[in-house]
Amino acid sequence: MIIRKLKILGLLLVIGVYGQAQIKYSLSEESKMKIDGSSTVSDWSVDVLEPSGTFIMDKAIKIEEGAALYTTLEFSFPVEKMESGRGPIMNSKIKKALKSAENPNVIYNSTENKITSVTDDSFVLESKGTIKLAGIEKPLEVTFNGTFNSSLSTISFKGSKGVTFSMFDIVKPTAFFGKLQTKDDLNVTFNVSFTK
Repeated sequence: MIIRKLKILGLLLVIGVYGQAQIKYSLSEESKMKIDGSSTVSDWSVDVLEPSGTFIMDKAIKIEEGAALYTTLEFSFPVEKMESGRGPIMNSKIKKALKSAENPNVIYNSTENKITSVTDDSFVLESKGTIKLAGIEKPLEVTFNGTFNSSLSTISFKGSKGVTFSMFDIVKPTAFFGKLQTKDDLNVTFNVSFTK
């Protein structure tokens, strides 16, 4: 009984120390993200509104080449808040294609993050994780071009990533009785900041 109690006490102490050694950051409201694509008629863009995200970073982290930056990272946005700028009909087609009723959010979770270069207050981060879209989860690798301030109170990222509708078994939207056919390739661009 005494040994069991000591084990439990030791576990609680480890959890307490671990929790105190981490910093939680949240996605700022100024963060921007959009998705670009094309069709047989024209190019198009969709703005991602109301994204959210968090990451938890070890207090002892140093931004240096070879360092692992995050312990956990999550980024998501609601499909219902995607805005095409082309009216409710096109917005409705996007929501239907992404199966928003059953899968309301697009979610990226990192599993491994490594800094590959550092220059002054900027760095390059290679992130591996999974993305869940329209009920399908796929592995994803993303390159983040990051900047930071001296106190590490804000960390910002810019970058882009190519994906396709077919990766997630999504039926590409059409319009005008099939005369407008959406092409498979998509490009996701982001300019986001995380703050304490």
